[in-house]
Amino acid sequence: MTEAWFAPDAGRWVALLSLLAIAAALEPLAKQGRARALVMATYAACVAIGVAFLAAAGVAALVGQPSYVLRPLLVGGFVVTFPFAAAFAQMRKIYHEAELRKTVAHDL
Repeated sequence: MTEAWFAPDAGRWVALLSLLAIAAALEPLAKQGRARALVMATYAACVAIGVAFLAAAGVAALVGQPSYVLRPLLVGGFVVTFPFAAAFAQMRKIYHEAELRKTVAHDL
C-alpha cells in the first residue's frame, strides 16, 4: 500500500466545498439576464472542481488509498458536481428565456 495522501483529520477540510453553494446567489443576476459570462463561468468552474475531485477519488481507489482519503474525495466530488451540473443546464435555460423576453420587448 502506498503512503496516504493526507492525514485522517484533513478529510474534514473537504467539507469546505459546501461553501461553493454561495454561487447560488448569482441566480438573480441570471433571471435578470445580466452577467452571463460571470455566472456561466462560475458554474462551469464548480463543475470542473467537482469532476477533479471525482477523478482524484478514482485515482485514490486505483492506487489503494485508505478509506479516510477516498471517502471525502468521492463525497465532495458528488456533492459539488451533480447539483452544479444540473444548475448549469438550468442557468442556460434562464438566460435563453431572458434573451427571448429582451427580443420580444425590443420588437414591441
